[in-house]
Amino acid sequence: MGPLFDITGSRGFIDMGIPIHATVADALSTSRRRHHRTEHLRLIEATLADYRSRPVQETEDISLWKHAANTYKTSFHSKKTWTQLRDTGPTKDWYRGIWFTHATPKFTFLAWLAVNDRLATGDRMLSWNVGANPSCVLCQHALETRDHLFFTCSFSAEVWSALTKGLLKRCYSQTWQSIVSIISGSALPHLTLFLTRYVFQATIHTVWRERNARRHGEQPLSSNHLIKTLDKLVRNRISSIRSLGDSKYEDALHLWFEARS
Repeated sequence: MGPLFDITGSRGFIDMGIPIHATVADALSTSRRRHHRTEHLRLIEATLADYRSRPVQETEDISLWKHAANTYKTSFHSKKTWTQLRDTGPTKDWYRGIWFTHATPKFTFLAWLAVNDRLATGDRMLSWNVGANPSCVLCQHALETRDHLFFTCSFSAEVWSALTKGLLKRCYSQTWQSIVSIISGSALPHLTLFLTRYVFQATIHTVWRERNARRHGEQPLSSNHLIKTLDKLVRNRISSIRSLGDSKYEDALHLWFEARS
């Protein structure tokens, strides 16, 4: 029947007269049968009585893993176990633009933080500490927000424009919501969509690193330096995908060169 606590709630072990940490063996050997008005408690008592009436079998106990409601198996499955532990929420509209095949995990993680507006941008730091400097260190704008940094800031906009204007053409945008809508949809061709998603995440990661470096007093890098770094990073990623033998991305490098020319 599974953990009785899940069936009876916090008062169940009191009503049953069974200690909260008791095993099945403890319940069978030490508890006495009680009369209950509640149906699920009567069912538990009946089940215990049924087990007591069975002949004793000298066999070892086994561990069962919960795979779903009322489903227990001897095999361990990490996904099934994780599903039991987590609270499942509604699917977000933007998930396709963040979690996709051949993404780079550290870029994806930072993009996930950004789309949830959880990066320590100037406006958020100001809400924690009124004495914090909330201005953008990349363009000296008075207030650094997520939407400003990606990519209405003149510095980051220059990087984003150089990398994606040739890819997106008439769909090109510098506003956060428009970009998220583009990468989360399916209007773009497959390779264009992949490259846009990858550049989006890589640029967020690179711009955020540059922003943090400047806030900590390091020598600033130019937008051209970041553009060259990102261009090389994208080309290397495409080459690594080709080495994996994924034929769906065979023409990605050609499309990237064409968009950059």
